[in-house]
Amino acid sequence: MLVLSRRRNESVVVGDEVLVTVQEILDQQGGRIAGAKVRLGFQSPRHVAIFRSECQDRDLTDGFPRRGSRRTYVLAGKLITVPDALVRLNIQVPHRIPVCRNGQALVASLPVEPIDAPRSAAKASYDIVCQEEDRVTICNNIIIATLDVQQFVPNRRLQPAA
Repeated sequence: MLVLSRRRNESVVVGDEVLVTVQEILDQQGGRIAGAKVRLGFQSPRHVAIFRSECQDRDLTDGFPRRGSRRTYVLAGKLITVPDALVRLNIQVPHRIPVCRNGQALVASLPVEPIDAPRSAAKASYDIVCQEEDRVTICNNIIIATLDVQQFVPNRRLQPAA
């Protein structure tokens, strides 16, 4: 099983046609959890490539990440697990591929059709709210599990690195 941590609005590409995006990480009351990330577990056949979406963007720029003038900070704190957190995922798959959550078939929320694309390129979009240990199955052979949600809690204020 491949385990990747993702924050809000970060994505994972599964194979050539499946895009999994973390839309929000929420507490039980529906409030957004600041600084949270979700650990997603991926299980798939060996021939299916799984990678973070920023790696795909890096390939388009000749393998070199962009450099910026960012100030580096030292931050002391710890990661805590957030119990009973909810994760809203958006999954885009080709139109006729089945998607299930915990064994229950899901219905696509809205079709995503690229402009000037053939009918076979149409995608279905699924908005799924998951809890810890929920399993989403795509095409009966790709499993995505929400393992846990973690939040960084700082001990003190930010200090510029020396």
